[in-house]
Amino acid sequence: MKTVYDVVGTRVGERTGGETWRSSHRSGVKKLPRSWSILIVSIVGGAVLAGCGADDSGGVLLREDVQRVKLHEERGRAQVSNEVIVDWIVHSQDASGANSPPRRSRTFAMVSVAMHDAVNGIESKYARYASSASDPEASPVAAAAQAAHDVLVALFPAQQVDLDAKLVTSLSGVKDDDARARGIALGQGSAADLLSVRANDGSNVVVSYSPIVQPGYWRPTPPAFAPALEPGWGNVTPWGLASGSQFRSRAPYALSSAQYTADFIEVRDYGSATSAVRSDDQTSYAHFWYEPSAVGWNRLARTALAIRPKNIWKTARMFALMNMALADGYIASFDSKYIWQSWRPITFIREAGSDGNPNTTPDPNWTPLRPTPPIPDQTSGHAVAGFAARAALVKVFGDDPGEPMIMTSTTAIPTGSTRSWTTFTQAAAENADSRVMVGIHARQSVIDGEAQGRLVGDYVVKHQLRQLDD
Repeated sequence: MKTVYDVVGTRVGERTGGETWRSSHRSGVKKLPRSWSILIVSIVGGAVLAGCGADDSGGVLLREDVQRVKLHEERGRAQVSNEVIVDWIVHSQDASGANSPPRRSRTFAMVSVAMHDAVNGIESKYARYASSASDPEASPVAAAAQAAHDVLVALFPAQQVDLDAKLVTSLSGVKDDDARARGIALGQGSAADLLSVRANDGSNVVVSYSPIVQPGYWRPTPPAFAPALEPGWGNVTPWGLASGSQFRSRAPYALSSAQYTADFIEVRDYGSATSAVRSDDQTSYAHFWYEPSAVGWNRLARTALAIRPKNIWKTARMFALMNMALADGYIASFDSKYIWQSWRPITFIREAGSDGNPNTTPDPNWTPLRPTPPIPDQTSGHAVAGFAARAALVKVFGDDPGEPMIMTSTTAIPTGSTRSWTTFTQAAAENADSRVMVGIHARQSVIDGEAQGRLVGDYVVKHQLRQLDD
């Protein structure tokens, strides 16, 4: 079996081919697949529509075929907008705002997988995760919206009124009453199946945790001194991995080692709130990537989608794969965090006098650029989640989507400022490095987090939601 260290420093991913069409709401151009290109020439007194475009087998489309095409267009076969998928990803972000980062990653995975299963119950293009319900006459838009709505209502029942209103908006664009009703039923079934499968995944199990008061071990950090966050999350049932420990990281460096000393000096100098060596650009991306990983990477996926539009099936699968990988990244990272229980920079710098290392000097007033989350250091959840998400995005878009990806973040300073990247690898590397620059992780937790994230992402992409043979 591969270990985390087999892949440190590697780069994976290949470009994929272009799409056969771009959605009209993105580019203003409709280029329909050949099977839907129909030229209707009316012949007075004729019973046959001659000269209408051939289908893929070379046959001629007669009047009843044209009527069938019209029906399928109404029910979303010809060209279905992916906007419903994007809309409900954003609704997931809004609904889950009060949750911890790992719980938010679970919400994104629940919603995106339910939508993926729903649309693949209409046309089975990719393997599904939980549901086997099907209805080839259902509206994909209605199915996806209903599935997402039902999952979010189950997770956040207090928000049902708002979510109901959002569902009405989504369904209002489906004009075929029968297709809409079928889509609603299919979406309800897909959501119910997904909720049943994940009902006992361990996410609601309360695990007690008592910090070990010894050098090297995590303990609550200032200024809030909050208790340990989600200490049992490493035991949650993964979405694609065999277990949270499948790609467990190595142990933290010994406190007396040269590697530990180097990491100590780096984060002390670069991660300080008053650092004299951190560049303006490093400060910029330290703030930028501070937001929860699931929020940032779902936004980056939407940014890439605006550059390289996908149909509703590919869009649903992309978000499902990415969010499964992201959620498993959190599970894997939290497994390592609470196995190793390593202390954070703010603790090991302020309390360096207790580490037994003659090359580290305590600074009781040292403060990171931004507050430290209440979880152990090894591995960096941001580094793991970012490289796990990257694997899914590379699978769909290639590493370079074709144009620079430009976006802002909820923690950017100045507010609304943007950053750009030409590849997903570049974004993931910057995201990981930001955790040292912001002063909340040692370099080892970032290096090992990148490696762990690659393994998690590659494994999920290889084994989940596979394309079905035609």
